[in-house]
Order: sequence, then structure tokens, then C-alpha cells
Amino acid sequence: MIIRESAMRPRFDSVVAFLSFLLAAFAIHAQPAPIAASPGIAAKLIVRGDLQGLQVVDLRSQKRNDVIVVQAELYNFSNQDARLYYRFRWIDAGGMQVGDGEVWKPLVFLGQQSQYIKGTAFGPQATDFLIEMSAEPR
Repeated sequence: MIIRESAMRPRFDSVVAFLSFLLAAFAIHAQPAPIAASPGIAAKLIVRGDLQGLQVVDLRSQKRNDVIVVQAELYNFSNQDARLYYRFRWIDAGGMQVGDGEVWKPLVFLGQQSQYIKGTAFGPQATDFLIEMSAEPR
């Protein structure tokens, strides 16, 4: 039995197209979710490792009685539960850290859950802040 090359060509092309589609789908799925909803929010974050589908969707700060108060909203875009560890770093006008630093605080997120974290500077010498975060599956 002789099979012509032209008879096999359309089937081969469709298999190659299907495999290319699958590779593209896996490549898109493999990319981690962005850590923040905007570049401005991302500039205030120090992230250690993968955030397990968590994202900072809102970040607000204001001075109350000459002390910076920060509130951040995080959302778990995954259906899986995750445990977040976070702490605030308070910085003075010269870029130096104020105080000895904070301890890591744990916070559990259920799948598709939103929660707020809040921090208050040690004193009026703090003029800026960073939020340091790490996460693991629960």
C-alpha cells in the first residue's frame, strides 16, 4: 500500500496546530499572577517568593496625629487557601529604617477571599513605608 505525502499533510498540520495551541495555553497558565493591581502599589511591596494567587488590589496611607497609617486590601484570586506572612518597614526621610522592625504577622486567606491589613508607624520620624510579604499554600 502506497500512501501519498499529500494525503498525510493536512492531518500533520492540524496536529502541529493543536500542539502549538496546548503549549500556548500552558505557557499562559504557568505565569504567576501579578503581585499588585498597579505599578504604584507594586513599588511599595517587597515580595519573597510566590504569593500563591494573592494580590494587593488597593493601598491607602494617610497621616494621623503626625503618624503614618497604612491599609492594604489583598484578594486571593485562587480557589486554594493560602497563608500570608507580612510586616511593615517604616522608613525616614533619609531612607533609613525606623525602629527595630516588626515581627512577621500570619493571615489565612480562603479561596476567592478578600482581607485588609493595617499598619501604624512607630512615630513621626517615619515618612514612608514598604510592605514585606511571603505566602505559602495552606
